[in-house]
Amino acid sequence: MEQFIVRSTTKKQTVVCEDNLESMEAKSKCYLFDGKFFKIINVSDDGKNISAECQYCFKTVNGQKSSTGNFLSHIKFKHSYLMEQVKAAKTAKAVKKNVQSFKKQETLPFLHSNKISKQKIIDLTFAYIVEEMRPLVTCEKPAFKRLVKGLCGLDDATSLPDRRVMSKELNNKYISYITILTDLIAKQNFICTTADIWSCNNKSYLGMTCHFIDEHTYVRYSYILGCRRIKGSHTYFNITETMNEITHTYNIQNSKISHTVTDNASNFGKAFRTYSLKSIGQESLNINSDNWFGDETTCDDDHNTGEEIDYCSADFDTIDWSTMVQNSEDMESDDICLPDHITCSAHTLSLIATVDVDKISDKCYTINSKSAFSKLCSFWNLLSRSTVASDRVYDICGCKFPVPVVTRWNSSFDAVKKIIAHKETVISSFNDLKLQQLKKKDWSFLEEYCLVMEPLATSLDKIQAEKSCFLGYVAPTIISLRLLLIQQTNLTYCRCLALSIINSLEKRFNFIFDLENIKSKPYIIASISHPKFKLSWVPARYLTVCKNIFLSECNSMNSVMNSDSIEYYSADSDEEFYGILTQSKYSLGHSAAESVHLNNDTSNGTTVQALSYFDSKNKDLSMLNTFPSVKRVFFKYNTTLPSSAPVERLFSSGSQILTPRRNRLQDKTFEMLLCCRCLMKENC
Repeated sequence: MEQFIVRSTTKKQTVVCEDNLESMEAKSKCYLFDGKFFKIINVSDDGKNISAECQYCFKTVNGQKSSTGNFLSHIKFKHSYLMEQVKAAKTAKAVKKNVQSFKKQETLPFLHSNKISKQKIIDLTFAYIVEEMRPLVTCEKPAFKRLVKGLCGLDDATSLPDRRVMSKELNNKYISYITILTDLIAKQNFICTTADIWSCNNKSYLGMTCHFIDEHTYVRYSYILGCRRIKGSHTYFNITETMNEITHTYNIQNSKISHTVTDNASNFGKAFRTYSLKSIGQESLNINSDNWFGDETTCDDDHNTGEEIDYCSADFDTIDWSTMVQNSEDMESDDICLPDHITCSAHTLSLIATVDVDKISDKCYTINSKSAFSKLCSFWNLLSRSTVASDRVYDICGCKFPVPVVTRWNSSFDAVKKIIAHKETVISSFNDLKLQQLKKKDWSFLEEYCLVMEPLATSLDKIQAEKSCFLGYVAPTIISLRLLLIQQTNLTYCRCLALSIINSLEKRFNFIFDLENIKSKPYIIASISHPKFKLSWVPARYLTVCKNIFLSECNSMNSVMNSDSIEYYSADSDEEFYGILTQSKYSLGHSAAESVHLNNDTSNGTTVQALSYFDSKNKDLSMLNTFPSVKRVFFKYNTTLPSSAPVERLFSSGSQILTPRRNRLQDKTFEMLLCCRCLMKENC
């Protein structure tokens, strides 16, 4: 049997079912009437006025349903000690409401788009334009408007954004990107940057990317720093000025940058020799020495064109000590300074495969090479120019054949390799297209060519990897490559090709084979600090030198930084490629701690830790958890990438934005689009 309670008011009596009052309390959106602070005891006929009983003093308080002023005042003056609980209850109610609202929106069918807010439409439209690299004016295209209106169920276009809204959103996202990346970089101990110059639509841009390794997962993260217009000639001063401008945007100090990686262009080399204080000091000290610390390519003051030049025949700049001091003072006054610099190892390998190989003077090799490649070039040219020929070859071979690209040597190797893999059908295609057939001698030459070039192509692929490669891969990779080429003794047509590559490796990477060269230091420490290699790649005659350099660096780092704990992460396995190191004279064959007499005090904790690291057989990066001193050294040197490939990938994205039809796109807008696309991909 239901119980009824009669409450008297100033105007009239209202009879309310007690069950209905409890139901009203349960459905009430106000945090005050949940039964903890007040309990509703009466509601007027129109539902606007309510009476509630305080649960602490049992006094009846009257007020309006839409206003909680009277009830809050009662608690404030009569029960002030409850105010903190009231605030907490209000916050909890708001959080619960937001969660319920979010879950409700997630369960709504997409076609019920009348529930989508205007800001949601703006966000989705902006994400589509940036990720798909579309013009901002796309949002004003009639077809796009019809699509959004149809999906959202809108009757008019008032909720649809225009290009002005998109421009404002782009600017806000770019500012957010700079803020986020600046804070992220500030938390890192070391970062690496890459830089290069790219031209498109008669404009030149200097692109920069930054990279760092997460100290808890060993995962490498990459971000765009900028792709800024560089006007005028690509002189070393313009390059330096633009690079400083980009790094200052993110408040990056040069001391935080482990290295900046560029290609072998002479203007980049001169920029770093002139404005990198460390390089200047070492350049003046080694100007007449074979142990050159600078770039692999050198140039005179007039060489600012960015051309790749042969370091073997170039003249060195002579710098007077007083001039160096004066330049240092100018740098400090103008706040123009560059970090340490290394050249791209992948680019150097590419130069070996193209420039150096073209200089082979052996007559027999030249005749065979010209005979085979002239016939292949006729085949590739026909495929690229004739759709009929391309379709006919596809019908015969069942696949497409890639056409080599001048700027990428790997494409030539891949193209030849695919020709050999489809030898029988290619012969039929040559007959069908009435092309000059490859002779048996040509096929033998091409097979040997691929056999010699495959280790070089594998080395390039390893060094150009962005996520899984470190500076420590360079020395073991180059040494393994040389040993693999030396082992290829059963060659008839390409013996001089293998010898040419070996000679070029020894010249261009002389600091890898002469480990007493001052330029070798970062490569030595980076490789030894990587658990995959340790000392396995070091020649016996350099073992003492390399080990002392590494231990000295560990002791130096230990006095500056504190150790952090690192979580588990496994390194990739490349046993097949690097296995040759353990089969050669480079293998130590016994305990590292026993193989070399050291001048260091073995009672030193850091030295003992490093020696234990050498003796460990674990090759996973996670093993650095046990050796914090070695871990610090690893991060300092292996944060650096051995290749500038990431900035070239940036230009690939840029070419899809800066198309010929968008040649009036403003430089700042272009840069913002690239950066925001990086932010979108990171959030995906």
